[in-house]
Amino acid sequence: MDKIINNRKFRLLLACVSLLILVNLVQETYAKYVSSADATSNLTIARWAFTVNNQDIIANSNFSNTIVPVFDQNANIDSGVIAPTSTGYFDITIDSSNVGVSFDEVITLAASESNTVDDLVFTGYKKNDDEIVSFGENATSFTTTHLLGETNTTNTYRFYIAWIDGTGETMDNEADTEASLTGTAAVSVNIRFIQKASN
Repeated sequence: MDKIINNRKFRLLLACVSLLILVNLVQETYAKYVSSADATSNLTIARWAFTVNNQDIIANSNFSNTIVPVFDQNANIDSGVIAPTSTGYFDITIDSSNVGVSFDEVITLAASESNTVDDLVFTGYKKNDDEIVSFGENATSFTTTHLLGETNTTNTYRFYIAWIDGTGETMDNEADTEASLTGTAAVSVNIRFIQKASN
């Protein structure tokens, strides 16, 4: 009898081991493929850096000291100064060679808050060697679109100014005289760069 019991225990043990081996083989046979991988990548950020008259405007947005007005020669007016009937211009050079996106450039011209010469006006502008574009009445803002991949990334704008006297003037001779004593002739230039939205 002991032999039978021992034999049954052996068989039972052998059956359990066989079952475990079979279950293990079935699991490996029907297992799903499972894989995993990890990585880290640095993404290159598009460049956004402009210079105006060779000044980095991201670091310093006030480029007032870079604007140099040039007044047309007039035998009756000292050089380098403005007076009634004076005409002149100033240049602004914008370099966008370090910009990696398409953008709009909005330039707005106005009399400065400190300006007291009401007859100081912008008469027009030109871009590089293009024709002069006249400003309409109170229209002293314009937008230029620059698309990614343009070959010309440096543009010079020339803005024409005049102290009008005669037709269209708002100041009379007395106001002109007062301006020469205590007045301030000053203009304001605002340039905004706006990234174009993705399509």
